[in-house]
Amino acid sequence: MMTRAYDEIYLDDAMETLGSALEYAVLIAGVDGQEFIDLFIATEIASEFGKGNVTYISGMSGIELCRLIFQECGFSLPEETEISHIDYPAEYWIGWILAYYQWYTGKTFSVICKRLKYADLFRLYGVLHEADPSKAVSMFDEMMKARHETNLAVQRKNRGFTQDELARRAGISIRSIQLFEQRQNDINRAKHHHLQSIARVLGCNIEDILE
Repeated sequence: MMTRAYDEIYLDDAMETLGSALEYAVLIAGVDGQEFIDLFIATEIASEFGKGNVTYISGMSGIELCRLIFQECGFSLPEETEISHIDYPAEYWIGWILAYYQWYTGKTFSVICKRLKYADLFRLYGVLHEADPSKAVSMFDEMMKARHETNLAVQRKNRGFTQDELARRAGISIRSIQLFEQRQNDINRAKHHHLQSIARVLGCNIEDILE
């Protein structure tokens, strides 16, 4: 069984918190949904949230989380401190389902949101918002796979390394790097010490090179 990002006991709180934060950001603060997600990822809050830090996933409301993100990014804050309606619009669902998918897969929000864009999720709201979250997981998995470059290739190129340079520095074969980047070998099943070596050379977390 795949290891989840944190204990399931906190999942409902995490989904509610991120859903409310995104709803407040878009509908009350008037921030573009993708911009808010980008701000969230730019802070350490996203990383801590994804690790199950109870301060963020259950220790504050979605509105408080949103306002904290604004403060850390130097944004001015709206005066409103509550959401005036009781419906669960697309904006809420997007945050809600992103929290679920991150918990389910254990991937970082940074990795997920490079591939799952706000506009794409907004379009899927009508299809998925009343479905079991497992349907969204299946669809998101397909969307994550349907991309041109692997996370490993992106990280390698961002550091300016050739495949040969990365292989030599990490102490593994260049063929292994090639097979991972071509998706002929599943990097998620790679030996842990190989993943550690690659991540160390690239200066990133192991999660950032997983698929």
